[in-house]
Amino acid sequence: PRKRPSMEEVQKGFVICTEPACRSVDKLICQIMVMDLPDQARILTAGFTANFHAHCAEEEATVTKIFETTDRKGKVTKGARFANIGQTVICMIELARTVPLEPFDDYPFLGRFTLRTEGKTCAIGVIKKLPPKKE
Repeated sequence: PRKRPSMEEVQKGFVICTEPACRSVDKLICQIMVMDLPDQARILTAGFTANFHAHCAEEEATVTKIFETTDRKGKVTKGARFANIGQTVICMIELARTVPLEPFDDYPFLGRFTLRTEGKTCAIGVIKKLPPKKE
């Protein structure tokens, strides 16, 4: 049997769960809605950095690849190189350290996040897919 953690062992960002344990990942594929961007970066491209906020965890994040964008009229652009305010983006994000997350379809509370930079909420999103489990 596993030992129950004491209150001193539990820290901010921890997720208490039952078996199977929640995944802790540093990469994710997600869908984001671009809300606002900082003044010096008026488009979102691969390499865009921001603070990733999910449940009570906060971590530095970088958009590493954009797979597709959808504008307000519903026009989908596969293999897009950038996104503007108001567009929905399917992209890959890489985190500086691992964070306990789950896909939105499985666990909505652990599948939502925001991207913030310079005091602005740049994007809100949901996690679509996590990398395969390592054995």
